[in-house]
Amino acid sequence: MTTTMPTPTATTGDTFADRTLGFLRIRTFRGAARPVRHVPDADAVTDPYVLLGFHTAGRATLGGPGSTEVCLPGDVFLRDGARPLTLEETEDFELHLVHVPRRALALTDRQARDLAGRAPFADGTVAPLLGPLLREITAAEPVPPSRAALRWAGAVADLVALLAVEDAGPGSAEDAGPGSPEDGQDREALVRRLRAYVDANLRDRNLTPATVAEAQHISIRYLHKLFEGRGSTVGRWIQHRRLEEARRELARPARDDITVAAVARRWGFASATHFSRSFRTAYGMSPSDWRDGRTRPAEGPGTGRR
Repeated sequence: MTTTMPTPTATTGDTFADRTLGFLRIRTFRGAARPVRHVPDADAVTDPYVLLGFHTAGRATLGGPGSTEVCLPGDVFLRDGARPLTLEETEDFELHLVHVPRRALALTDRQARDLAGRAPFADGTVAPLLGPLLREITAAEPVPPSRAALRWAGAVADLVALLAVEDAGPGSAEDAGPGSPEDGQDREALVRRLRAYVDANLRDRNLTPATVAEAQHISIRYLHKLFEGRGSTVGRWIQHRRLEEARRELARPARDDITVAAVARRWGFASATHFSRSFRTAYGMSPSDWRDGRTRPAEGPGTGRR
């Protein structure tokens, strides 16, 4: 008897569960010994993912009959979700397959490929942390609230990325260094996405480095690392963009009826005082002086304002 994913057919003695946790999709299979096959679905193209698997019961070989890669309870393995996979379950089993979106992993394409080609992870520093966490999230009932679910999903993604760093072998993507073309291209694309997200959410007073990292499914540490060498921190970049947009609004004609405090609130500043102080530090004048100089018509000789 064979179970094929992602559209398995339930048979006598088989159980199948499919649920989401944050940005993770978790599929659980239980039953008697048999082959289990993963068949790539449309998501593998539209939203590429890594397949993270582990057993809470049973054992399997990865790759079908004759394979020497054995996965035991507590081991974790990773495979490219765009490639077919066969697991030969050799006894009664409980298998969990977790779809981890590639966009959620702070990895280059090469690092992800290297990681997906490795033997099951059992030892080291990261795998003994990842295994128990996966047990917890697959057993959690009911599913935690959305914010907690996102944090759990983020923890899984961070540990998967750490596996690539911990277990990178000679000749792997880690040896290429941060100056490699592929690594640089991936980082630049991610920074552009981060900046676009910041621009789209500038008016949200709760926009912080922590919320940016959570929304983009990366760790805060990696977020700060991306901005190293760019002349600014993430927090300063957010404030810089808010100040730019507020300054632009204050300079628009016929906007002198809008108070400085209202503009400060619109662009996410906690108070008019904080906004005015930050504006003066950045531009050398107060917001009111900037607006007056840009929106009021110039006055002729002898008509100077008092």
